[in-house]
Amino acid sequence: RKNKTKESELTRIAREQEEEQEEEEEEDSRVALLDDVETAEDEENAAAAKENEEDDDLSLFSSATDLKNKEQLQQILEEERHIKMGNVQVLLLLFVVILFINLMKGGGALKSPLGIRCGSNSFWIANGAMLGWILLISFFARSYLVRKHEIKEAVGFPYVEGDIKWDSRATIVYPVICAAAGFFAGMFGVGGGIVKGPLMLAMGVHPKVSSASSACMILFTSFTATTSFVVFGLLDMDYAAVCMSLGFVATLVGQIGLFYLMEKFQRNSYIAFSIGGIVLLSAFLMTIQSLISMVDSGGPRPPSGICTGKQ
Repeated sequence: RKNKTKESELTRIAREQEEEQEEEEEEDSRVALLDDVETAEDEENAAAAKENEEDDDLSLFSSATDLKNKEQLQQILEEERHIKMGNVQVLLLLFVVILFINLMKGGGALKSPLGIRCGSNSFWIANGAMLGWILLISFFARSYLVRKHEIKEAVGFPYVEGDIKWDSRATIVYPVICAAAGFFAGMFGVGGGIVKGPLMLAMGVHPKVSSASSACMILFTSFTATTSFVVFGLLDMDYAAVCMSLGFVATLVGQIGLFYLMEKFQRNSYIAFSIGGIVLLSAFLMTIQSLISMVDSGGPRPPSGICTGKQ
């Protein structure tokens, strides 16, 4: 019996040790599980904090970009309210250089101060230099306009009716059309504004802006064409003073009358109608004049060189 009692005590002790060991293992498992949970929570919190930090950085970057775009937009709007004297100076520089080369190379009636003979290699090089100068200024002007358009698009520039979007296509198509207008205007002896005015109206330019821009362009193109006619001896001085005075008075009266009509009836369409009427009248009168000249001379005039002057 004593042996049985001793064996029961040993069994009880062994069972208690097993139970204690199991409890310790369960405690260790719970501790490990809690550690894993805390580690996972720490990782999640760290990831969330990093994501929030990235969002804050992105928001800060977006806010800084928006602020920069807003400031740039305000600057562009302020510039658009004033005449850009830099553009005017470039236009004047282009005009002065062309005028200088045109006079220095001479022609059929005006001898060149540099001794360039009309029709010689130097004469054609001078003409090529004028064309190259025009193309150079046009290239830089196109680059400037395209860059400004890209900036305007980036900052959300609010275009209004009549604004021209000088993108990469417009800076090619419109100058080519204007060059063709100038070519035919010089060939047929009509003002380039007859073509450029309707072109700008077709581009959606405001009629007042179209009229003013055409007048500004004609000032330079007509003066340059006049010097070319003088150089080649094709300008009839007997008519020059009379035609100039008549043109000045007619322009002044037309501007005053048109301004009065627009102010009274509040309609800008009168400008478009006047441009269309002038184009139609010019085409009609040119046809009549050509027919009369052909009848008086007994047919088409024989061709003559550019260095022969007026015949």
